[in-house]
Amino acid sequence: MNIAYTPTMKFINGSRTYLLVILILSGCNSVQKDAAPPSERALWKNNYENLKSLSGDWHLVGGHRLGKKIEPNTAEPFLSYSISAGGHAVAEKLFVDKPNEMVSIYYLDSGRLNMDHYCSLGNQPRMVAVPSEDYELAFKLIAVSNMTDKNDLHISSHAFEFHGPDELTVYWGATKEQNESNGSVYKVKRNDQIRTHP
Repeated sequence: MNIAYTPTMKFINGSRTYLLVILILSGCNSVQKDAAPPSERALWKNNYENLKSLSGDWHLVGGHRLGKKIEPNTAEPFLSYSISAGGHAVAEKLFVDKPNEMVSIYYLDSGRLNMDHYCSLGNQPRMVAVPSEDYELAFKLIAVSNMTDKNDLHISSHAFEFHGPDELTVYWGATKEQNESNGSVYKVKRNDQIRTHP
């Protein structure tokens, strides 16, 4: 039986080839994500649980923003953390309720602890955590979206230093003109700690 080869069939065959390529690439990507050893996955999970424990409001007791000192303010929240998406995401707000409020979302992706930062600069750095057993948790940059010029100012690293359940130091590294720039350091205390120990 002769079957005529029509443009529609050519489109279908081309689509199948395209789909096959996508599936192969997706499979490769999945293999790369699954390559993390179980020990690192356990650390990332523990690190994520530590972030979930930050839930609540935090007040600024000292720090610097992009190299400039900022005054303490214990009257209103500076940072807030909330657990969302059925426990699968931690939402962080920085400069709570201010025009320059920023949001970061922490989540596990194939066992890895990731963070997406929605910056008041208009770009969105994405980072992955360095697995940690101690009281520090650092994130390294993967990529920055919505940044048309690689010389633009952007956040390029992030870290937490835990000082017990109610005290925290947060670090934000910055890059401008492809060189390290003045970053930000914020020392905060949890809302309950402020009320109990002014």
